[in-house]
Amino acid sequence: MKVLKCFLTAIGLIVPGSTANYINNTSILNTNVPVTHPEMYKNFPQLWHLDMSNQTSFEFPLDRVLLVHKKLARYFCNNCSVHSIYKPSFSMLPQLTHLELDHNNLSYIHPDAFENNPLLQKVQLVGNNLVKFNPEATLNHVTYLCILNLNQNSGFNINQVQMKLPWLVYFSCKYCNTSFVDKSTMSRWQRLGHLHLPNNNIERIDQDAFKPMSRFKHLNIKGNRKLTKLNVQSKTLQHLDAEDCALEGILDTSDLPALETINVRNNQISKIHERGFQNSENIKRILLDDNQIKKIPEKLLELPLYKLEALCVDRNPLQPREILGGFIAKYSAKKLRQGCLEDESPSKQFENLPSINGVALYTNFSDVHKFEENSTADFSFQNIVNIEGDYFKYVSSISKIVMDNNSNYDFPNGYAFLQSNFITEISLADCAITAVHEKTFKLLPNIKSINFKGNRIKSLHSSKMFENNPRLEHLNFAHNELEFIAPNQFQELKALRSVNINHNRLLSNQRGTPFLISFFLEKLSCHLCSFYQIDDVTLSGLIKLKELDLSHNEITIVSENAFQSTKQLQRLDLSHNHLKTFEPDVLKLDHFHTLCLAGNREFEFHSHKSHILVDNTPKLHKLETKCKETTFTIKLTELLKNRSLKTAKMIRLNEGANLVSYENEFNSGTLIFAGSINILVICTSLVFQIFI
Repeated sequence: MKVLKCFLTAIGLIVPGSTANYINNTSILNTNVPVTHPEMYKNFPQLWHLDMSNQTSFEFPLDRVLLVHKKLARYFCNNCSVHSIYKPSFSMLPQLTHLELDHNNLSYIHPDAFENNPLLQKVQLVGNNLVKFNPEATLNHVTYLCILNLNQNSGFNINQVQMKLPWLVYFSCKYCNTSFVDKSTMSRWQRLGHLHLPNNNIERIDQDAFKPMSRFKHLNIKGNRKLTKLNVQSKTLQHLDAEDCALEGILDTSDLPALETINVRNNQISKIHERGFQNSENIKRILLDDNQIKKIPEKLLELPLYKLEALCVDRNPLQPREILGGFIAKYSAKKLRQGCLEDESPSKQFENLPSINGVALYTNFSDVHKFEENSTADFSFQNIVNIEGDYFKYVSSISKIVMDNNSNYDFPNGYAFLQSNFITEISLADCAITAVHEKTFKLLPNIKSINFKGNRIKSLHSSKMFENNPRLEHLNFAHNELEFIAPNQFQELKALRSVNINHNRLLSNQRGTPFLISFFLEKLSCHLCSFYQIDDVTLSGLIKLKELDLSHNEITIVSENAFQSTKQLQRLDLSHNHLKTFEPDVLKLDHFHTLCLAGNREFEFHSHKSHILVDNTPKLHKLETKCKETTFTIKLTELLKNRSLKTAKMIRLNEGANLVSYENEFNSGTLIFAGSINILVICTSLVFQIFI
């Protein structure tokens, strides 16, 4: 029965004091019944904690005590309608230690309201209308007050009250109206350990404001957007939080030797003092994100910082330097990113900054928005070594990016190079790119043209490299160090029309294997590569090919059926190779208009395998008119001309030989006839002599 009464009393069905026939030994009571007379809880001799919160129409009586109780220590009335604490209000609560009146309409506290509460230790008055307590701007008899919470009293200014609080340990006034912190105010709170003044209107904090305070450990001044300088002295301060202020210039912590954590995120700090953290042997967390710091002092980089657990310097315009290499290695090894913002893009993370001297481009310090519609952003010759991925993310006016001749720039590994729905063309000529990774162009869905000319790319080995670039039309890998291209590298790119891989002297094709498979590619140029033959399969995957440049290679053989799959071929350049013959009958292709064969010095024009060219010399001459060199048909024409001259000479020689033969025959006959005459004469003479 007794338990039931306690329960009913707690929920307000039995009003305390309405029955005097029982003694309630409960010590904690939550009720929604307002106090109607001072001795309402006299039958609760053990009552220690009374919570009357959410009685939105309840206020303290003006001319009498609120309650009479010898043991009540904690009194709460949050979300009530208390607008004043009068002198007699708590005068009969001698054991009161904790008062909580959050979110009332409190604007007045009598200077002697706590005269009979010598044990009062904690007062919490959050979300009220206090400005300075009372016209005298003071509270008396609060000698042993340890905790005072005045958060969200938007007009309260600590410098307008005169309270000596020698035992105050914790003071908080978030979203108040304090404009400065000086030594005179703090001198009245000598034992203060925690000061919380975020989102006030603080414009200055005196350098020596906390110097004489031997127990001061925690200072929170976040969100004071008028505070531009902070250079305080304290031998005991351990935690400093000045995030989202307007601090500028140099951050100097050399006068804070006990510092363990510092948070100055989102300020305008441009430099860390050379002596910064030099004396902070116990430093554990340094949060410097979102400032304007371009350089970390070398002395800081060299500090052992044995106890350091977190270092966050993301989104600062830090300029890459070689000296960062060793520090970044230690940073990663000690896992100093723990505690930093976890949702950041890798391109903004400090440890991904290249350890090489150069320039980094940062989104927060970009002036790309000045460009007009459909502009080109030219960052050539600027020694750029790093660029944040979202640098152009929201810039719709820029469609082309030129980063040529940044001789130390290479793509980051593991995350996207840039993110933009507006960029359609990128040029990265003569940089230091060694590889294109699968994620490099993942966030550039509308890119149409990429120029990699003059880099150090050795292989293109993954068809996923451009899988998120369905509109890609042109690729230039000229003057790289390519040794291998996967045959299916461009197979899924339906918009791709041209690929330039000129001047890759180690790039060759494999016998019996398609060099590339692309059912949409129209132009392929591999000038000055190391092709050695074109067999029946080499070009079988390029059915839409219209232009092919394989000049200045080492090709010795072109198979008779080499172009059987490239029915749309229009231009073929095989100049300056080592061809001896040319068997394919490309002259039969419907759209074929250019054939370049100059510079094949070993070509055997007399070979029967070259009869197609020899027999079509006039047409071949026409096909060569659009080539850079036309010496092939010149030689062929000279050959045919020489052949005609030799034929005519042979005829003349043959005719002359016949005449000589006739003359010789005639002379021989004459001699024979004359000899016969002579013999006849001699014989006649002998016969005549005999008969005489």
